[in-house]
Amino acid sequence: MQLNALDWAVIGIYIAMLLSIGWSLRKFAQQGLENYFLGGRNLPGWLNGISYASTCLNADVAPFYCGLAVATGLYMGWFYIARFGWALLIGGVLFALFWRRLKIFTSPEFYELRFAGRGASWMRGWIAFRSAFIAIVAWTGAGLLGMTKVVTPIFGLGKIETMLLVVPVILVYLYFSGYLGVVITDALQSLFIFLGSLVLLVAVLVDFGGPVGLGEALAQLPDGARVLSSVPPLEDKYVSLFAVIAFTLGTSIGYGGDVAPLGGAMEGQRILSCRNGREAARMYVWTEVVLFLFLLALSLPALGAMVVWPGLHTGAVDPELAYGMLIEKYIPSGLLGMVLVSIIASLMSTVSSNLNFGAQVVVNDIYRRYWRPDKPDAHYLKVGKAVTLLILAMSMGVVFGVNYLLDIAIFMIGLSAAELPANWAQWWWWRFNTKARLTASIGGPLIYVLVRFVLLPEQDFAVWILASMALTTVAWVGVALLTPPDDETTLARFYERARPLGWWGPVARRARPATKAVLTQEE
Repeated sequence: MQLNALDWAVIGIYIAMLLSIGWSLRKFAQQGLENYFLGGRNLPGWLNGISYASTCLNADVAPFYCGLAVATGLYMGWFYIARFGWALLIGGVLFALFWRRLKIFTSPEFYELRFAGRGASWMRGWIAFRSAFIAIVAWTGAGLLGMTKVVTPIFGLGKIETMLLVVPVILVYLYFSGYLGVVITDALQSLFIFLGSLVLLVAVLVDFGGPVGLGEALAQLPDGARVLSSVPPLEDKYVSLFAVIAFTLGTSIGYGGDVAPLGGAMEGQRILSCRNGREAARMYVWTEVVLFLFLLALSLPALGAMVVWPGLHTGAVDPELAYGMLIEKYIPSGLLGMVLVSIIASLMSTVSSNLNFGAQVVVNDIYRRYWRPDKPDAHYLKVGKAVTLLILAMSMGVVFGVNYLLDIAIFMIGLSAAELPANWAQWWWWRFNTKARLTASIGGPLIYVLVRFVLLPEQDFAVWILASMALTTVAWVGVALLTPPDDETTLARFYERARPLGWWGPVARRARPATKAVLTQEE
């Protein structure tokens, strides 16, 4: 498919707008670490929420979710609810205020506040390392891989050519903008993402004569009743009822207790950059509403794809190619530029957020914490920009080492889910100590790998998640009960600073009373 002058104009205007925003914020971003990595800690919840929703819409989302929809049917909407619905609600209601109250610079700093001794220091470094070099690398690689799955069927470009076109633009844009540039351009990118998705959705519906015509065409499929069902079936390769329950537990239990999880590590940056705790809670609300609107607009066109190309539904053709095939068939020159910009926007939003967060934790929680604690901010900014190159290079390795986005999603969510219950315990149970935290953080991923590849290799991912979560929880609860609690000074310091919910028994009784009964404007 060929781009015409209008398409190129839309793409050019989009890139020019991003670069101009980044350039205009260069002086603000270079004034210090808080400006570059947290936008000055004065952002409203709505802006951070739109930004986080845009970031969640990595370039892998359209190929992945369209592929999931074309392989299943209407009931794939339950995957959205399981993946995001309860989790974001829990994070906003139960944890956002308390995280912001800590006034820390990065989420891994939490571990030296909550726990004691060398184990706490080790945990801070480990969480920072795995966030930057495991989670961020994997999810950034997924976004770049998703871009190739869209570009390949449209233009016939391979992975190398796609990377050479996309990566330099991201690097130039990110170098100047800092975190404030990321969230402002995310708001702009969200508009392009939504408009591009609507263009494709309308084109598909018009071709089928509207929603009724599309529904009638789907009903004619051999498994039409199953495709049109709003309830997930008991047995399904991708979205069975059991899988929905398992995924809900795997993504909701423990959510909010650690805002640098393997399943999506940049969330803490959104909370800590809000101007106060109220805005941090609002960030989650905006994220959930905007994200669900985006996901519905992205995935509904895939229902038409299973009628046009039955092989996508049966598995004869890679279902993750559905989005690119839809664009090639339904989007004419003149509108193609808008749709392509929406794809580029989703990629740039996620990659820029990932790289900014990854550089932040490496600089603050590894480099400055253990190696060079007394350097000026200008030095750390230079190191942070160098780290972005390293993380991006590692992410490109994922692009060439993995073929299916679902493989990345399942593996990363599984690794994260194994330790999730411990994330609630560290906020709600005073008896949860350093040794228990180490057991969950190190043992959880190892137990998941053991369950998946050794103990239950023939089961599906839902069983892997639930089994590894249960075994890991038994392990860290046992360790917590069989070993002494952390020292009173550490526990009291954390409690008085955070005033967390939950069972703090003797710590709460000995702690100094709160100095105020209501929240201040700052909180």
